[in-house]
Amino acid sequence: MESPSKYSTIAAWAIAISRALSASGVDPYQVFDAAGLSLKDVEVSPESRIAIEHMTRLWHLADKATGSSAFGLTVGQYAYPMHFRSLGLLMMTSASLAQAFETLPNYSALVSNSAAITLQRTPDRLGFTIMPLPGVDISPMSIDAFFATLMHHGELILGHGKFVLTVELMRPEPKDKTPWHSSFSCPVSFNKPVNCLWMDRGMLEQATVMGNPKLAAQNETKVRQYLDTMQALQWQERTSQAIHAMLASGEPTAQKVAQVYNVSERTLSRKLNAEGSSFRLLLQQKRQELAYHYLMNTELSITLLSDRLGYSSLTNFSRAFHRWHGASPAAFREQSKI
Repeated sequence: MESPSKYSTIAAWAIAISRALSASGVDPYQVFDAAGLSLKDVEVSPESRIAIEHMTRLWHLADKATGSSAFGLTVGQYAYPMHFRSLGLLMMTSASLAQAFETLPNYSALVSNSAAITLQRTPDRLGFTIMPLPGVDISPMSIDAFFATLMHHGELILGHGKFVLTVELMRPEPKDKTPWHSSFSCPVSFNKPVNCLWMDRGMLEQATVMGNPKLAAQNETKVRQYLDTMQALQWQERTSQAIHAMLASGEPTAQKVAQVYNVSERTLSRKLNAEGSSFRLLLQQKRQELAYHYLMNTELSITLLSDRLGYSSLTNFSRAFHRWHGASPAAFREQSKI
């Protein structure tokens, strides 16, 4: 099994994919070999990490082998809490599903650090939102699988899946929407700005039979320990990843990044300084990287691009971009088309 890369996912996902492939009549070993992965290694070390590029290729090959763009929904039926170790057990032992879902965004990097996960709240609904990080290629089937897995886990706890009210997906609308409607048993819409699983807060807040505060606390400690091991990266790499995720859903701050890694803002600053870096420098570098990505790979307007990168005004963004490339964003985009 390869060493952790900048963006990765827990190998347990691959185990669920292999089970779903077998259930679909496909030899998983052939698919894994084609993806450059060893299924035997994955099964021996389910807590190891797989680079997101390899995982995306595995999804692509699974799609091709099964001939089903809805294959991710099948994978969700084979992803059990035990596959995700402490995080799955934390979800199962939380006092309620609401508490479990409130916890997940804090520790979602255990499953994958290639997307930003946030919660949307209304008086009667809770929206679990997944936004792929700009410039990081992940399969739409992985989103299907994640949502199907969350529903599956919820069914194990509540005994039914009626807590899911609607599902919104960024993926293009398929010719046959039946698999998605059958899997979630609720309205499903496509071509949406974000991926969101909308749930009934009343049902989620019901106390669960498996709730155990003591075990939940122990499992949360184990999740943190795993993340500390997983994040065997320099602090500037950790901070850059957190900034990337935060830019997908809001304004990054040093305080927010420090909270992600359970350290004080002062400690984060000290660790970055020791590596010859700073939060401000890393934020600027990530903005520069993403500005290039948006200009070269999307038709996003310059104004929206500026907003997405967290600039207070278009003028400030244009000035920063000119320092980086010696041209305005609009001129740079036009020159790249020549």
